[in-house]
Amino acid sequence: MSFSVDSVGPELSGHEKAIRSPGFPPTCSSQNPLIFSFTLFFCQFTAPTMESSHSHDVVTFSLDAQIEYDPCKPLFIDPQEPCRSLNATQFRFLVHTLIAGLKAHGLDRGDCVLLHTGNNVLYTALFLAIIGAGGVYMGSNPHSQLQELNHTVSLTHPKWIITEPEGSSTVLTIANKHNLPDNHVLLLDDATITETIRFVHDPSIPPPQNTDKPNLLTLLSHGTSAPLAIPDAATAASTPAALYSTSGTTGLPKAAVLSHASLMAQHTSIAHSPPYPVTRLISLPIFHLFSSLWTHLFPIRYGEPLYLLREFQLPVFLSTVHQYQITETYLVPAMVHMLNQAPATLDVKTRLSSLRYIGVAGAPIDRDSMSAFQDMLHPDACAGQVWGMTECGVVFQQCYPANGRSGQGDLGSIGTVTAGCEARLVSGAEVVKDDEVPGQLYVRGAGLFTGYLGRNESMVDAEGWFDTGDVAYVKNGEYFIVGRTKELIKVRGYQVCPAEIEAVLLQHPLIADVAVIGTCLSDGSSEAPRAYVVRARAPGARVSSDEVYDFARQRLAAYKALDGGVFFVDRIPRTVSGKIQRGKLASMNERRDALAGLLARFKAKDVGGLKGRASVVV
Repeated sequence: MSFSVDSVGPELSGHEKAIRSPGFPPTCSSQNPLIFSFTLFFCQFTAPTMESSHSHDVVTFSLDAQIEYDPCKPLFIDPQEPCRSLNATQFRFLVHTLIAGLKAHGLDRGDCVLLHTGNNVLYTALFLAIIGAGGVYMGSNPHSQLQELNHTVSLTHPKWIITEPEGSSTVLTIANKHNLPDNHVLLLDDATITETIRFVHDPSIPPPQNTDKPNLLTLLSHGTSAPLAIPDAATAASTPAALYSTSGTTGLPKAAVLSHASLMAQHTSIAHSPPYPVTRLISLPIFHLFSSLWTHLFPIRYGEPLYLLREFQLPVFLSTVHQYQITETYLVPAMVHMLNQAPATLDVKTRLSSLRYIGVAGAPIDRDSMSAFQDMLHPDACAGQVWGMTECGVVFQQCYPANGRSGQGDLGSIGTVTAGCEARLVSGAEVVKDDEVPGQLYVRGAGLFTGYLGRNESMVDAEGWFDTGDVAYVKNGEYFIVGRTKELIKVRGYQVCPAEIEAVLLQHPLIADVAVIGTCLSDGSSEAPRAYVVRARAPGARVSSDEVYDFARQRLAAYKALDGGVFFVDRIPRTVSGKIQRGKLASMNERRDALAGLLARFKAKDVGGLKGRASVVV
């Protein structure tokens, strides 16, 4: 297959001016044990070190500031305990301390360290320290079940696991199974976070050591060490820095390998200077690439305060945005739908009034939902879709327009190509040149991953293009996603996108969530869309399968009708980034159909219902 450049992102650009943020945490009570006075020795009001243009490792790249800002300004902040914070000086010291500790404990170059924790103010320091010590970072969901964690450990073979208490028993079970010594499992509990922050506020007082339960504090008593030096760009491109789990929507997750060069390029592609002071809130899990892109590098490079919530809870999210006057955040579509459907008592519009940019990604979202969300925001605010993959970072984004909301693009689009990236649409063997003609989406750029761990085959073609598996089209320079190639439903020669039907059904006030997959009709003549629906909790009202069927039929073409049935479930299986796990739905589908076939043998007349519709809880 031959390609020529079709769409190219803008030239690389960074922050060119200092951004001062009003988003400081409030003054903390002197009775709080986390409050320690800054000494002139440890935190002086001097400009941070400006970056050398020859940084080839991602840690040096991250720690070297691009603008002058107060190094005593809190940058990594726990909004629920704002005295738990790290400024630039403390953060750099902590990273260098952790690098020394990891090396002292035997971390060798190329060793994987699994960070099995949720969001916390130490996460980024650990991320950079692992890489800076020569290791390879891998993050995992602390709520993983035994089988899920076993798959992660079997895939990545970590030499160390850092875990929080809630997942420690599962971690120890898996560690024993894989012959990982108990002292290679380090605990990161609440007390450890407290003591670590106390230590970086006043390094003259050594942290307490607990030999009974190895924890992160054991890494803090070995001095400091500089990060691994990478001599040139070629080495940066070939040296693994991080592993990120793919979504696993159709099977077991894979581990995408990202080099130092990949991580730096992914950051550079989304770095720009917005016309508002940036105070960022992250409530998405940062063991996922999407949220980590705005978590690990922006605060220290540009002096932009970052507030980290443990998880997204609607009332807490709203109060945090309002209390700290957050100007920028990132959401997945499920969160947008929650905000759109929030009761008036939560006063969403007022509480979101400080926001100026909201990026939405992780799963498809329709134009109407984005428009409804946009209407709740301040007149100067813009919501925009972001498209990316673990394998390539962010390739498309609706950024904050230079001329404000008046320059905003189509809310149904994923925006334009980001800096340093290229995109191509292909139909058959031909490159798509015309607007509104769908094609297979290919991307390339310096941010591409180097492959999947444990797999030798190249994932890009001879010219560096990566097949995303998405179908898209272009209109007026903006890209629109049609759907995943593997998810398209073939109905009598037509291709039906599940996301389109899902977007329509979510407009129903009595539907809280929905997923659509294809199923084979009983006569084998064709596939047909089947909907799995979660009913909204509305007092005195329950939507029926016939009502769901008719609602879609009245709004969509006949071949998009839910002739595969409507089934009610308690929840839709999703990844933590909001993607529907259609592989699990397909397995559910097979079990349901097998049961239906068995019951049919006994002449159970009600299974399936008219046109395959059924009000069945699976």
